[in-house]
Amino acid sequence: MPVHYYLSYFIFSLLLVLSGQAQAQDLSALPYTPNESGHASVLATFVLPPTNIIEINPNMELDSLELAARNGYPNPSIPGIGSALVPIPLKPSEFYMMTDRGVNFDYVNSAGKVNGKVFPMPKFTPAIVHVKLEQDKIVLVRSIPIVDSQEKPVTGLSNNKDDETIYANQSGETLKFNPAGLDVEALQLLPDGKFLIAEEYGPSVAVVDQGGKILVRYVPIGKSYEGVNYPIKAILPTIYKERRSNRGFENLSITPDGKMAYVTLQSPMGDVKEKEFKNSRLVRVLRLDITQPTDAKVTGMLVLLQNSKSAYPEADKQKDLKYSDAIAFEQDKLLLLERATKKVKLMVADLSNATNLLNHPAVNSLLFEKEGENLEKLAIRPAQMREVFDSRDVFFNIDTDKLEGLALLNPAVVAISNDNDFGVGEDNLNEYPSKVWLVRLGKSLVPIK
Repeated sequence: MPVHYYLSYFIFSLLLVLSGQAQAQDLSALPYTPNESGHASVLATFVLPPTNIIEINPNMELDSLELAARNGYPNPSIPGIGSALVPIPLKPSEFYMMTDRGVNFDYVNSAGKVNGKVFPMPKFTPAIVHVKLEQDKIVLVRSIPIVDSQEKPVTGLSNNKDDETIYANQSGETLKFNPAGLDVEALQLLPDGKFLIAEEYGPSVAVVDQGGKILVRYVPIGKSYEGVNYPIKAILPTIYKERRSNRGFENLSITPDGKMAYVTLQSPMGDVKEKEFKNSRLVRVLRLDITQPTDAKVTGMLVLLQNSKSAYPEADKQKDLKYSDAIAFEQDKLLLLERATKKVKLMVADLSNATNLLNHPAVNSLLFEKEGENLEKLAIRPAQMREVFDSRDVFFNIDTDKLEGLALLNPAVVAISNDNDFGVGEDNLNEYPSKVWLVRLGKSLVPIK
């Protein structure tokens, strides 16, 4: 991209700061129209101060911290809570956020190859976290650890051999798989105050009460969950067993009437080592009737096409693109957070004329993924896609590598949060906190005719 482009946006961002627009402001008085310039802007940034991970996991024992330090996690004061971001009704500055499965990092074997994950704190409990945005800080109000039917904390450990091999440390000490474990990635509020959660292992969807108890977990037909101490219902199409490793459900949304949920895979299905799936852009969207949340019904399966990797100059491969969160702002329209290396887009997906694949004879095969963009051969219409945000507008003011939480505050303003991986990783050096950004869009969610 030309140098003058970046220079112009540097000046634009600087003017925002100087004008005070980039400072924290009253969330009940946000602008309702996009920027007249047509470019997005950051209205405010909020940061979680150093917070002991025990405040997120109140059932955690001190010896867990000591064990984690020995296993390679020396700084428990930078927890991750940004995998989801949900506004709390009638409380403009308050949100529910969510951890993911807990502290983990790559296991490197003696040959120097990555072949699993280290969980230095294996008893970590995924949690819903109630926060308040004050000044420039994320303030912890309370944490709601997720528990089973006997109110015993669940873990974030892999369910079975279909997930990554899990280790306690880099010495190669393995951990047992846990079929009850949840890799929670998405959260929404149900009309009755309960929570709807999506997670990657199943991939699955769970209903959780206000106290964090799992009331039911919906999993793909044909998957086994023996010994799990909470209700399991196998209602999801069996094809979801074919999701790529660590690429399950990372987002879900509930329609404005509270009666339907859309759950979108993070990535296309199909083994990227096989030529026919290597450049796949096709992602499936599952629709659930949640009129009775604990007795949900699958009512639709639709498809959409990701952007090409050419839209992300630093993405090496098509598989680098992911959908990290979504908002159903109309009954059949989703606002999707699409990300790749050092760049994020917000895309509107119009599902109103997309083909329902549930009755297609190949619904439980990878035929659609194999055909890729040639869906007209199968008389299948994907969702219509339209871009409303590109992070290049705000690249000086927002971290773009791993944005995973999305909330729509009004027709022109979104809140976005990061998954900081608990401050671990090659580039983090235990110094990367959880953050929330308020972003004013430059384009309308509804096309102006």
